[in-house]
Amino acid sequence: MKRHITIFFISLFILTTIYSFGQTEKIKLQVDSLKYLRGDPFECNSLTWRIILNKKDAIQALIDKLDDTTITSAKVKCKKTNLTVGDIAYLTLKRILPLPFFAVTGVQCDVIENGCQLGVFEYIERNRVKFKGQVQTYFDKKKNNLKWRQLDSNHLTPCYIKNNIKGQYE
Repeated sequence: MKRHITIFFISLFILTTIYSFGQTEKIKLQVDSLKYLRGDPFECNSLTWRIILNKKDAIQALIDKLDDTTITSAKVKCKKTNLTVGDIAYLTLKRILPLPFFAVTGVQCDVIENGCQLGVFEYIERNRVKFKGQVQTYFDKKKNNLKWRQLDSNHLTPCYIKNNIKGQYE
């Protein structure tokens, strides 16, 4: 009987380890695929939404990509040039974990024009490695106290609804 219980727990441990590794590897592959995005990276059927569905499990993989300067064919209205992989990682990460720019960087970018926070992409472009470290530090301080909260109807866009994403961490 003891032997069966021991075998059961060893099997359970192995399966959990394999699943965890597999899940982490799947997320890493998804994040690595950001370089292939074109047009709007947040169209409702985009890879970015599948990454967001991984919630907390995707955060570190996205942080790891923040300094990736690979140019993509993706665009958003708030940046004049095509997005880099790091830019897409940042925008995706913000949909999982709000990143108050001043709290993360100490730099105030609170002027909003045409729905765009002025200076954010310029700061990131000039300070990619530093920014990655700042986001990592911010996340390391917050990660043990993250709480999932439901988004109100004003923040639930059709893409959030279509992809069954109803909240984000606070």
